[in-house]
Amino acid sequence: MAASLLSYYFISLHVPELKEAGTSAILDLTWTDQVKIDGGKMKGFARTDAGDVIYALLAFESEAQKLQFQELHIPSYRFTLEGTFQELPASAHEYSFDMDRYLKMNGAAGMFESDRLIGYEMNSGLQTVLSRHRWKVKHHIQKTFPESLVTEAEALLIGDRSGMDEDVASRYRTLGITHLFAISGLHVGLLTFLFRSLLIRLTIRVETIDNLLITLLPLYAVMAGGAPSVWRAVSVTILLLLTATGRFRMRMDDALAISAAVFILWQPFVVLQPGFQLSYLAAFALIYSTRILSHHASAFKVSFLVTAITQLALYPVLLYHFFELSLSSFIVNLVYVPLYSFIILPMNIILLLVTYVMPLTAGAVFSLYVPLRGWIEAFTEHVASLPHQLWVPGRPRVILSALAAGGTLLFLIALERRMKAFQAIPFVLVPALLIQMAPFLDSALRVTYLDVGQGDSIVIELPHRRGVYVIDTGGTVSFGEPTWRTPEKAFEVGRGIVVPFLKGKGITNVDKLILTHADSDHMEGADKVLEEIRVDEIHISPGSEKEKTMEDVLWMANEKEIPVYAMTEGTAWSDKSADFYYMAPAAGMYKGNDSSLVLFMATEGSSFLFTGDLEIEGERALLKKYGQLDWRGLILKAGHHGSRTSSSDEFIRTLQPKLTIYSYGKDNRYGHPHAEVVATFEKYEVPTMATADHGSITIVVKKGGSLKILTTENEKTALSIPFEE
Repeated sequence: MAASLLSYYFISLHVPELKEAGTSAILDLTWTDQVKIDGGKMKGFARTDAGDVIYALLAFESEAQKLQFQELHIPSYRFTLEGTFQELPASAHEYSFDMDRYLKMNGAAGMFESDRLIGYEMNSGLQTVLSRHRWKVKHHIQKTFPESLVTEAEALLIGDRSGMDEDVASRYRTLGITHLFAISGLHVGLLTFLFRSLLIRLTIRVETIDNLLITLLPLYAVMAGGAPSVWRAVSVTILLLLTATGRFRMRMDDALAISAAVFILWQPFVVLQPGFQLSYLAAFALIYSTRILSHHASAFKVSFLVTAITQLALYPVLLYHFFELSLSSFIVNLVYVPLYSFIILPMNIILLLVTYVMPLTAGAVFSLYVPLRGWIEAFTEHVASLPHQLWVPGRPRVILSALAAGGTLLFLIALERRMKAFQAIPFVLVPALLIQMAPFLDSALRVTYLDVGQGDSIVIELPHRRGVYVIDTGGTVSFGEPTWRTPEKAFEVGRGIVVPFLKGKGITNVDKLILTHADSDHMEGADKVLEEIRVDEIHISPGSEKEKTMEDVLWMANEKEIPVYAMTEGTAWSDKSADFYYMAPAAGMYKGNDSSLVLFMATEGSSFLFTGDLEIEGERALLKKYGQLDWRGLILKAGHHGSRTSSSDEFIRTLQPKLTIYSYGKDNRYGHPHAEVVATFEKYEVPTMATADHGSITIVVKKGGSLKILTTENEKTALSIPFEE
């Protein structure tokens, strides 16, 4: 306990404080191997001459400058930049990408954006030489390997996964085999074994071989990108080689512990990285499970146990970071670990050597391997498409994570003492069931206005998870044709914000996906939601199915056999906790914003009105039919992101909302919310909140009707409505 406490304080003291936003500086810095050129910017982590790590961005002055830098090996140069430290972008919600956390886990002191490139000059040193060789190998792979093999070769040979397609990565996560696409202990051990065996056959002394490996392995770690898993494998292998030479004796667990301690002393912030946590935890779990593995002679049983023990040991950490666990991995790894160990990894090594040594024969080798690799990938895609492979309970609370870790430990101890597996399994199942059931024990109704930038997305969770409704999915609006400044991979709101929120909450099934109208900023993210989450039915505005923006959604709905209903005013349904009613649109021709689906939800305490992009004409029509309704306690989603074309004086005067939520992007090009609208809400003393200021906003309706508001920062917002401490 003393060691843990001291370690906590040591790590806390060595995680750098962020530089104050707005601070101007002239910095000399060197980018790391992870630097990338994307659109009109070069960005990535860099080390300054003072030794600080920062996340640096440089905007190119012209396309010619961008092309010039694309030909350079950026980490070989020392840049002098003039610029300013920036305020970090806020995370959309607690389950989405968090720049502040990202900087901390990489030991960075801030985000620095350059206003001017003063100059750059060539660096020197061993690390620069190794980095440059890695870059040359990468370019050699891109030049000589078939396009279908490039990403795999870069990942397995030099530890570069930046080119991996997100759909491929998603398949590998579903099957639980992502670890095979990273350089790990398996790869380092296999390479060490092959290299050692080859030199022994060449009658070189074993002592000389081991000394050579002890020297070369750290260089290989740098060449392979220096990920925690690589350094773990390399450092432990070196310690074991030192033991083999007779210089000193060391147990495997001691070697692993020394490796972890040295790594933490060198880079304390590394403990915050998922890769470090997963890599060392998996290794320790297997080392201490030796007695369990020794109980079984069958290679098949041992292989299954290795996968099972690793997955069980890691599952609390995996759920915290990724909210899901692959159930199929227990079986799939029995096939894919040998496949990668004895076919795919050795073939990539052979192909790399052949392209260097015998380039004329490389084509013949590729002609044999490419079809085989294509069949394997097709099989992988088919297996990954099978349903019910993922357990997605969301991120557990701390107490449940602790129970899961404790239960796993007790289960492994029971197996070690030769207790039957079916007798010990409750140690694992009980915490897992508690994690699974936790959302169903929540008696509150929750409405979350997601921060999707310039767009709308709202998630309604009924009490005890009796139903989940998603109103719109956000999206981005493109302007003009792509230019050299356009990023290669546009940010996808559905994949990056909406899906992580749903998975983080443990939501695997959406009862109703409501797309208010066909504007991109309301429904472009729907296809990613449909890919990742089961949806029972889709509601759309009448006539919107003919809009081009809806084509992908309708095609995917057809593929997944999801019914699509065009809804009109008057459609209603009820739950024990709330009544739902569509107030608009009337049947007729699709008119864009004024054809938005308008949903009214009445709860025990307050009522909610979700207006999409309804404009003034639509508001007048709605007031004409429902103006006499008792709107008391209304929480309003401001129409059209606070545009002057919505939220008319008459509309707000009649509704007198208790609270209004704006959903718009910070510093958006439209100037939302418009001053006229802000003035209208101020005139009628209506409190307002905006996703641009607070991040995602959750309104919790407790049993009895009391309200509580939570934001991304979990702040308690002072408004004139009842709150709970």
